[in-house]
Amino acid sequence: MEAVILHGGQGTRLRPLTHTGPKQLIKVAGKPVSQWVLEQIRDAGIRDVIIVLGDNAPTRVVEYYGDGSKFGVRITYVYQGKARGLADAVYKVKDVVSDKFLVYLGDNLVPYDLSKFSSFKGSASILLAKVNNPNRFGVAVIKDGRVVKLIEKPKEQISDLALVGVYGFTREIFDVIESLKPSWRGELEITDAIQGLIDRGREVNYEIIQGWWKDTGTPKDILEANAFLLDRYAESRIEGVVDNSTVDGKVIIEKGAVIKNSVVRGPTYIGRDTKIINSYIGPFTSIGDQSEITDSEIEYSVILDGVKIRGVTLMDSLIGNNSTVEKGGRWQKLIIGENSSVIL
Repeated sequence: MEAVILHGGQGTRLRPLTHTGPKQLIKVAGKPVSQWVLEQIRDAGIRDVIIVLGDNAPTRVVEYYGDGSKFGVRITYVYQGKARGLADAVYKVKDVVSDKFLVYLGDNLVPYDLSKFSSFKGSASILLAKVNNPNRFGVAVIKDGRVVKLIEKPKEQISDLALVGVYGFTREIFDVIESLKPSWRGELEITDAIQGLIDRGREVNYEIIQGWWKDTGTPKDILEANAFLLDRYAESRIEGVVDNSTVDGKVIIEKGAVIKNSVVRGPTYIGRDTKIINSYIGPFTSIGDQSEITDSEIEYSVILDGVKIRGVTLMDSLIGNNSTVEKGGRWQKLIIGENSSVIL
């Protein structure tokens, strides 16, 4: 069984961070979102992975994942180009998958045993979860234990069961996609494709999952995903240098990092070769590689790679790669793209 990771889309709700790169490469709890997806696929025993690339800096994705060997998988790349909907992205893998395959949206995080998809019996299998805002998602209507209708981002509430971005398909899905017409959004919708299977009398399996999952489509979603993953997966692991500092709770400090005259409270992640000097790093914060935090306080934030922060107090913030934030005595909430400079 192959797994397909959809890595396209423009990420408009995450701008300015996505002006310069794909949303799926934004790091949460020390790893890009799509790496959490890839490792979940690998841990389910699936070794052949197809990544469908969009037109937002696709070379970055290839440079990061390579042939997949360092992650324990074999990766094939397929280029979608301009986003024309999830069904269009799925159709692009027609020539590289066998009879049964898994599809996982690369910006979703769904803690679930993916090995279950290897044995689904219908023409498709979907995961659903109850949500308070179904107009943001594709939703499914269940009647007498069967999926009877799917609609993408309904204007009226017909169901509170959202598709959570993980699907199992057989090759029958390609025949349906070939007959689809673009929706009112101008896209080929995956909900319409699955509805096409139902209209042809095919069986669509489903499971309603319980607990946390996340579509990381907004800054708030990124921060919540970071907090959840830190809470679930962080450990007490110090491989860097701690000098005259206090480290409490589940804190990961990677090799080359230096914590000096500072307090770090977990769950927190500190990346490689990062320096924390005269600062406080509070819970649910991730700081990327080769960053420098000096004379600052940071809580519940995601700081990406190569960032310099001096004399600033941040909360609920998302700071892009290679950016600089300086001077500011009170709590600030900032969302900053890559290669930016902000003086408060």
